[in-house]
Amino acid sequence: MEDEQHLSRRDRRRLDTREEILAAARELLLEVGPEALSLRQVARRADFSPAALYNYFSSRDEIIASLFAESFERLNTYLKRVPTDLPLKTRVVELGMAYLDFGRENPMDLRCVLAATSQEGLVDSSVMAFGLSAVRLIGDTFREGVEEGRFTADQSLSAAELAYGVWALVHGLVSIGSVDLTQVSDVMSADPRRVLEAFVSLLMSGKPE
Repeated sequence: MEDEQHLSRRDRRRLDTREEILAAARELLLEVGPEALSLRQVARRADFSPAALYNYFSSRDEIIASLFAESFERLNTYLKRVPTDLPLKTRVVELGMAYLDFGRENPMDLRCVLAATSQEGLVDSSVMAFGLSAVRLIGDTFREGVEEGRFTADQSLSAAELAYGVWALVHGLVSIGSVDLTQVSDVMSADPRRVLEAFVSLLMSGKPE
């Protein structure tokens, strides 16, 4: 994103207006889905004329791509907070917890990320490449672990499959994180960090850090 401190007043106003439009578009996208989103709907929600909207976005697809890019950028910011020099097991757990934090603190962005990755052809390759860099952080970590002989609990699984399994677990934890388990706490206890640590331990060979 541009450094707002170095923008002119006019450019700052334009950027603020653009963000207002995107905020309205984000609400609509989550209500009606990306396929049904239209410029006319966005203009109405943002209190703009459809013609005025074209001063900021050339098409519906550009708005959708901008929304998805913003959400992916936020996800990347969370994951990149995890130091790359942490011990392998700790790094995997912290990456998972970072994703959990992202989903809990940014539910609308989480839904945008899921919409972007589940709708083939909805966004262009440049946006998807940016978004999937977050997934590569997980995949590269597991590839490193396999190459070092750290993840050998099941020789039939590749590094990519191990990464997929952990990512699926983490996403499941995100999805049910808002469920109130108070009334069933005697048979089900929610502690994502403990669950993730135990699962990663099962995948490791026992070789010391």
